Amino acid sequence: MPQSENPRAASTGTRLSDAELIARAAEALNPQLLAAGFWVADVGAAVEATDGRVYTGACIGGYLSICAEMAALSQLLSTTAPTITRVVAVWRDPSDGVLYVIPPCGRCREFMKTLSQENLETTVILGPDHTATLRALLPYPGWHAERVDPR
Repeated sequence: MPQSENPRAASTGTRLSDAELIARAAEALNPQLLAAGFWVADVGAAVEATDGRVYTGACIGGYLSICAEMAALSQLLSTTAPTITRVVAVWRDPSDGVLYVIPPCGRCREFMKTLSQENLETTVILGPDHTATLRALLPYPGWHAERVDPR
């Protein structure tokens, strides 16, 4: 079940470390191969709201295509504002059990930006010691148009 509360942060005012946020995303993993031939819950995500609460979610693969980040953001949106401070997604290789941090896809990047322009400053965890802002992952985060007709 997705978790939506970070009791430690709520009670002590402290924030989870990046490693702890990665672990929370990993807790959302519950990989299952469905009869339809696609995986669900093989990618987990955690998003941190501006108030410190953490929301998690898992992906639904195949033609349904709901990303783990979107599932976590749905949890967040049901209780608080659409702004986040950090996001991370993870996948565990079923062949050897190694956990990987994976970047949000382009659709998720745009979704986070669309929810709030403030999310452009969100820290995207790309690895244990590697982060970037959402802005850096979106080369043209605002409306972009270049004239083609020289008239």
